[in-house]
Amino acid sequence: MPVDDEPALPSRQAGARKVIASDALFHGETEVVIEHHGEQYRLRVTRQDKLILTK
Repeated sequence: MPVDDEPALPSRQAGARKVIASDALFHGETEVVIEHHGEQYRLRVTRQDKLILTK
């Protein structure tokens, strides 16, 4: 049961994709490292506010 000061999370329908806001990933930074199957990838925000993923 959610606490009064926390909004309830909407339930996802079967097959719906999970959406994560970029702010939730970057927390004010311009680069994060994502580990996938033991490999590290860099996700960064460019000066033009685009995203680039590199290995």
